[in-house]
Amino acid sequence: MDHAYDSDMEDKENGSEEDTNDHNLRAIRDVTFQASEDKMEIEESPEDPSNISKSKAKEDPIEEDDDDRYKPEGLVVLVIDKFSEFMGEGPTDQLQRLSQPIHIRGLPWKILAIPREQGRPPMDRRHFPGAKALGFFLQCNGDVPDPSWSCTASAVLRVHSQTAGIEDYTRRISHTFYAKENDWGYSQFMACDTLADPANGYLKDDTIKLSVQVWADAPHGVHWDSKKHAGYIGLKNQGATCYMNSILQTLFFTNKLRKAVYQMPTEHDDPESSVALAMQRVFYELQFSTTPVGTKKLTKSFGWDSVDSFLQHDVQELCRVLLDNLESKMKSTKVADTIPHLFRGRMKSYIRCKNVDFESSREESFYDVQLNVKGKANIIESFRDYTQPELLDGDNKYDAGIHGLQAAEKGVKFLSFPPILHLQLMRFQYDPALDANVKINDKFEFPDTLVLNEFIDEHGEKDDYIYLLHAVLVHSGDFHGGHYVVFINTNLKGNPRWCKFDDDVVSRAAYRDAVTANYGGDDPEIGTRSYSNAYMLVYIKKSKISDVLCPVTEDDIPEHLKARFESEKSRDEQRRREKEEATLFIEIAVITEEVMRNHHSYDLFDQKILEDYSLRMKVQKNMNVNELHEFIAKNMNLRDMDFRLWLFQDINQKRDGIRAPALESYRPATLIKRNIEEAQKIERVETLFDADCQLLFLELDKSSSTLRDRLPIYREDLDVLFFLKYYNHERRLTEYKGSIFLSIEEDIQRYGPQILRKIGLPEHTRVNFYVELSPENVYKLQNPSATIREDRNLLLDGLILVVEESTKVSPENCIASYYEDLYSRIQVEVITNSDGFGTSMNTPTLPFKGAISLRWKMEKVCGWIGKQIDYDPLKILLWRVCQHNEKPTIYLNKENYAVYTVKELLGLTGSAIHDPRANRCYKLYYTKLPIPVAELEFRKNFRIQIMNDKFHTSDITVFVEKTGTIRDLLAESRKEFKFSENGTGRLRCVHVGLSANCLRVFQVLSEDMSITEFQAKYGSSPSMNARVEEIPADQLEVRPDEHLLAVAHYDKELSRMFGVPFYIKITNNESFENIRRRIKELLEVSDREFEKYKFTLVTNNRIIRELDNEDKSCVNLNELLHNVTTFASYPYLGIDHMNKARVSKVSLLFYNLL
Repeated sequence: MDHAYDSDMEDKENGSEEDTNDHNLRAIRDVTFQASEDKMEIEESPEDPSNISKSKAKEDPIEEDDDDRYKPEGLVVLVIDKFSEFMGEGPTDQLQRLSQPIHIRGLPWKILAIPREQGRPPMDRRHFPGAKALGFFLQCNGDVPDPSWSCTASAVLRVHSQTAGIEDYTRRISHTFYAKENDWGYSQFMACDTLADPANGYLKDDTIKLSVQVWADAPHGVHWDSKKHAGYIGLKNQGATCYMNSILQTLFFTNKLRKAVYQMPTEHDDPESSVALAMQRVFYELQFSTTPVGTKKLTKSFGWDSVDSFLQHDVQELCRVLLDNLESKMKSTKVADTIPHLFRGRMKSYIRCKNVDFESSREESFYDVQLNVKGKANIIESFRDYTQPELLDGDNKYDAGIHGLQAAEKGVKFLSFPPILHLQLMRFQYDPALDANVKINDKFEFPDTLVLNEFIDEHGEKDDYIYLLHAVLVHSGDFHGGHYVVFINTNLKGNPRWCKFDDDVVSRAAYRDAVTANYGGDDPEIGTRSYSNAYMLVYIKKSKISDVLCPVTEDDIPEHLKARFESEKSRDEQRRREKEEATLFIEIAVITEEVMRNHHSYDLFDQKILEDYSLRMKVQKNMNVNELHEFIAKNMNLRDMDFRLWLFQDINQKRDGIRAPALESYRPATLIKRNIEEAQKIERVETLFDADCQLLFLELDKSSSTLRDRLPIYREDLDVLFFLKYYNHERRLTEYKGSIFLSIEEDIQRYGPQILRKIGLPEHTRVNFYVELSPENVYKLQNPSATIREDRNLLLDGLILVVEESTKVSPENCIASYYEDLYSRIQVEVITNSDGFGTSMNTPTLPFKGAISLRWKMEKVCGWIGKQIDYDPLKILLWRVCQHNEKPTIYLNKENYAVYTVKELLGLTGSAIHDPRANRCYKLYYTKLPIPVAELEFRKNFRIQIMNDKFHTSDITVFVEKTGTIRDLLAESRKEFKFSENGTGRLRCVHVGLSANCLRVFQVLSEDMSITEFQAKYGSSPSMNARVEEIPADQLEVRPDEHLLAVAHYDKELSRMFGVPFYIKITNNESFENIRRRIKELLEVSDREFEKYKFTLVTNNRIIRELDNEDKSCVNLNELLHNVTTFASYPYLGIDHMNKARVSKVSLLFYNLL
């Protein structure tokens, strides 16, 4: 038995002379853990609400029953009598003691005590050779070999004092138990000499008493009935979706939200892509199911693939965006205002001058509050930090317009808090010292009752803002990953009833586990830092609890939803039964020669006929081959000995020496022989078939003679089974003519008369023989007079021998040309590659389909496409295709056009072999060019932006001569540019940034700049590009007292730029008020929306001035431009407002789907 222990903990306990088991100093190290400390009654200090560690924390009492095998905690006891013998000499396995089991969380827990050689000197320095120490371990599920289970627990290991006035000796452990580490504790818990000394008070009548108080989480990997033990069920984890599961459970227990979600109109939604419907399904199953609920349909509606489910996305953003978009789905319904009513609060951002009577403010909505954890002791401190004004003074004074630069205070005040308050604890932050994102594990306390009245502005909504803690979302791990669970008080209206939702496992939890254990910080009892702590808190306003947690009954669910979900449940149950049945049965198909006679292509039959249920039958997997024959005979009305069964197998897998990739070629290749030996040696059905093929060939002759004549003799070592096809020159197709057994010692020519009779040809007809191995491998037998043994390709059962009359052969009508045409003829879907070159002539158009040959050259392909789309074939550019994803890769160059066939164009080389049996329609990509393809090598293509007068941008590709200039680029752009009505008709080329930290216009490029210079300066940067735009009428001329001022959008931070930047012409001494008015007209935004816009002047990525909406000041060009040294240092006008399109991958799917 492997006795695991925490080596770090042992070093800490036993690693120094001052820290061992001497009785006189033992009290220094003792940790006394009393069962009564589960309840905490600490007086509240009304004078200091920040002292939340003193708030009254009522324990959630979990009623314990010693007979309850699933209780969350329990006491394990072991009494070691004859202790002197226990610490004596002898094999350890004979001296060790094991307690009776106590069941906690459904698992058996025991104490394991083992005498161990003492490896380190005791504190009193009295070390004798052979001295023993007590090895003290807690064992969990020790008799179960199943490796899949695990259970996390903390425990206090105790040696009981048996003398009044002497305290027990205790140590604490915390561990995740599993099969390989099913016991945990201390190999040298205490010196046996110390225990054996009566003066120390532990020994009485040669007996010591041990106990372990255990607190265990619900186990994983074993049967756990969450509904029975907790009253609720969990959500399955798809790989790394525990963060999503914790959010979903939190939203589910927000009853009024759940009620509203059921009311969303989803009757006509696509069940594959509707997030709203998927949310309704999850809530419905959480409410009524008795087993853990899956979320694959939900994540599928997100657009996630299986890989996404193994990635942890941003939790806060998932919660926020999900609520935003559920709100969108509820619009224009009777529950339209539910989410704003429940989650939306109001705050005021302000800047207030200290020395003059001037204040600028703006009201905003919020759905959650992000609170700092670093350096803060608790929530109240964080709220005070959140609302603490920032002083703007010195070089950072506020520009108050007519009041000039003023010292001011900048901050926020809350106007109202919502009924449901989501607090995001900022556990994950960037650490500049480490230059990395890290998790903040500092201790941060939060109360079960939170009073926020002090943070409401004097002009805010008056109410009693007292909140009760409803949910604690917990993260265990570091910044790079970890595990998420949520603790929810499921009875906030009455006596607290905390439950832990850990993916598919739900269990009752104590207040200590749900709240205080998740403050974070150092654990003084273990001496290590806790990496499990709260990262999100949900509080519900005390006065709104009855409304928020209103009952949700079956009557609140629309009938169409109940009918849909119950129908889905029935279908899922049917699939489950079919899956279970599949473990007992296998479905096979029986192919007869009648089927083969109706087939005129590759192989012996068309795969589509397998869809015919008359050919398929289910057989038991444990059936032996003799029983299989009896089963076939009975079901096909045959006598047991009137037929033989052959197993279809891939003959290319059986060929010797094959190295090149080959297509599968399933043929009747192995005879299934009846077995007359002992029953236990008879082969079973489940061993016959592989996963790819469950086919049988039924060999049966319909003659009426005796059995001996009806089934030809088959000598396994000497004969091979061939199937015969005849190429009919008149019909230009192959016909099936039966099967024949040939001896490998003979040549095929010898069997000529017999083969001719089967085909129905005169006896002396001259014929050619071909062998069909697979579609890509059909070859002519050059020497039919050679023995079969001489050609190793022929030494396989199931080969197809194709025969043609040699006198009828012509180059256009023969077996060779027939198979070549059959193989080369393909269907293609011809698609415009609009991403290849962004020209207007390549806007996405409907693809077209047609039949071509793999042998066509590129000139013929372009001619065929040109005729279909009515375009010059010389200007059609073709793209190579990657067969792994059917996407275009690179376009063909001049040399490719000369030598490529369709086979190379489509990438059907190497392992990507064309299989004509699949009837696949290949994708073929083309691009229409404005120039002949042959001229591409002399031109430089540029992917540039074009912008119209409504600030809409798109990409185009222009082809400029390599020696050209920006003027030539503009000339080429003019061919595709759509000028505005009554516009100037003149174009300019602007240098623009593309990334979020430089999405602005920098300069107007000179028309004389060479293309080579432009590419050298700007072309290599992925964050820069050229943009062609029509010059506005007022910007055709810029006088000395005028300036083109760049304008850019950003969202709160300059590094979060978005939208389309542009130029506006300003005049010296023009008022900023007039500039704002002109920008409003340009952007065509409503008054209400424009009120939210904040204007700033920015230079070198730093805001140098905030322009208040009431700012009456004017432009001073000399002052504005005096520090300009490079094009990047030109100032620009920043517009700070919400980026409604700023979405992550998670956000994007919601905005698109809801």
